[in-house]
Amino acid sequence: MKFLSLVQLFLLCTTSLSAQSGEHHTSPRENEKGTYEIIMSGIYVFEQGDDFAGTEFHFTYWINDRWGGGLSYTRKFEEGESRNGVALLGSWNPSGWMTLNAGPNLTYSPKNQTNEWGLYAESELNIRLKRWFHFGPVLGTVIGKSYEVSTGFHLGFEFQ
Repeated sequence: MKFLSLVQLFLLCTTSLSAQSGEHHTSPRENEKGTYEIIMSGIYVFEQGDDFAGTEFHFTYWINDRWGGGLSYTRKFEEGESRNGVALLGSWNPSGWMTLNAGPNLTYSPKNQTNEWGLYAESELNIRLKRWFHFGPVLGTVIGKSYEVSTGFHLGFEFQ
């Protein structure tokens, strides 16, 4: 768990330094408006001594090459139950190879009939093979009553 927290801190620091460097990084969406993006991720979640698998889907609308917004749906598969999470995302591309997502998150457990509000944050490293397709690792967290860290791999598709 400490290792994942260190990796997450490293990625956030790298992003901050990249954004503050003052250099202009060319994005594949440069000067384009109205780009839709769908991302599918397989994730592994670590939460207070437990670990389990999950899936995640993002739908984002990019208003320009740097800023977008959308929704995230996460389904976590624990022993004997599954939990669903929905987050309202604000998305930012500090560089062409990285995306940061953050926003309020609601997690619902049908078995326990409980809701939990939290803060969702995630960073994606984007490896682009085509202008409309990217993939790479993801590292995220949800902070609420409980604290969880997730890591995984995403596939992203963009549409004009």
